Amino acid sequence: MRRGLALGATAVLGSLALGPAAPGNAASQGFPALTDDRAAANRSTTAVPAEMSQLDFMLGDWRCVVITQVHGQPEMKNITYLSVRSILGGHWYELRSLQLPSTSNPQRVVARQVYGWDPVAQQFTTYYFDDADGQGSGSAPPVTNGHAVFTGTYLFNGFRHIGRDDLYSPAPDKLYNDVSMAMESTPDQLFPVGTARCDRS
Repeated sequence: MRRGLALGATAVLGSLALGPAAPGNAASQGFPALTDDRAAANRSTTAVPAEMSQLDFMLGDWRCVVITQVHGQPEMKNITYLSVRSILGGHWYELRSLQLPSTSNPQRVVARQVYGWDPVAQQFTTYYFDDADGQGSGSAPPVTNGHAVFTGTYLFNGFRHIGRDDLYSPAPDKLYNDVSMAMESTPDQLFPVGTARCDRS
């Protein structure tokens, strides 16, 4: 019953936004190319936020050495590959990542993350998800002194915490991330837990 209501609501919203369809046209149009980001952007009536260019230092393909250490546990080192590209004509940036297993951290993780601009809150927003059930969302003020600092709530390995990513580029072919975290009960008590040092591939 709930599924039927959801589908019904979607149909109603779609008809309000798009107007009534002409009889007989739906079948002849075929299924649209949903992967065509450029075409989708060309049909958009919303201009790309100028603020998105502040994140251009992230764009490209990267090989990263990721080192994590939490609460006195042994240091874990992994190689992670990132690819960051502009999607939907520049309205969003998408990060795709692959964390390779290592002797210190045998977990292999494939992840996705998107970054966009919230014009109402005047801040960046991000959404993260991976194939190990990790997920979360965060936000960041405009880039200051070359640093994009995202803070949000994330779930990894069944543990929810506050996470902060300090993203910056010390050189054209470098992308760095200094990672901190805090308990949900003490969100202001952030402590460093790792670094990512990435070189452009």
